[in-house]
Amino acid sequence: MFHKHIAQSVACPRCQDPHEDALHLISNCSYAAQVWSSLGLPLPNSLDDLHQHPMIMGLDPNIWPSVALTITWKIWDSRNALIFRNEDHSHRTTIRNIVEDFSLWVFRFKKKEDNISAKQWLNFLSAAFH
Repeated sequence: MFHKHIAQSVACPRCQDPHEDALHLISNCSYAAQVWSSLGLPLPNSLDDLHQHPMIMGLDPNIWPSVALTITWKIWDSRNALIFRNEDHSHRTTIRNIVEDFSLWVFRFKKKEDNISAKQWLNFLSAAFH
């Protein structure tokens, strides 16, 4: 964003780390770490780690890519809300937004067993919000 003259600094707008990059945004920032922790999920150590299912008993690893995409998208969306609209979302707001978005993603799974698995993931994510 800084290089495109949209942001005024390369520093993270949440924690002021001097070098915000993609990994910092989705994992290393204290805000992102709080989101992952509240969801009961391990922090990705690299962008490649996002593709690795966090092996949670009873949850289908085939659904994980959609879950990871939803989490990272809503962390990014929260960052943009802070930068562009001066809205400072709490980590609980971001979790609520993750749950709301993933509840819509559930409908994209047309095969019955995938839909059931996605609903199990939704229940897992929802537990962090309640």
